[in-house]
Amino acid sequence: MIEKVNLNDVPKKAMNEIHGEKVLYQIVWRFTPKAEMLKSFRGVARLTVPPGETNLMHNHAKEEQIYIVLSGSGEIQVGEERAPAGPGDVVYLPANVPHGFFNTGDKPAVILNIGAGVA
Repeated sequence: MIEKVNLNDVPKKAMNEIHGEKVLYQIVWRFTPKAEMLKSFRGVARLTVPPGETNLMHNHAKEEQIYIVLSGSGEIQVGEERAPAGPGDVVYLPANVPHGFFNTGDKPAVILNIGAGVA
């Protein structure tokens, strides 16, 4: 059976307690996959970060992530380092290292977030 989700069908919600009230998240998948190769897979989310906003510096003790910038521009901070990020950029976020995206552009930034658990 094919498991498929269309982003247009996934509600957008703010995750105020961790990421601020203006950044919208669409949690696409949050489950434990059956396939052996995906045992550590945690989920996929799409973030929409308005101009001038951030998803705040935060960390995940037992999850590493990849951010893929789909549109918009800004800066990504991982630990103490900060770098420009724009469409096509893929950034690895290690577990338990503070990170955040800061929209420095004039359009919303859209980011695909893929997470995997670590021991």
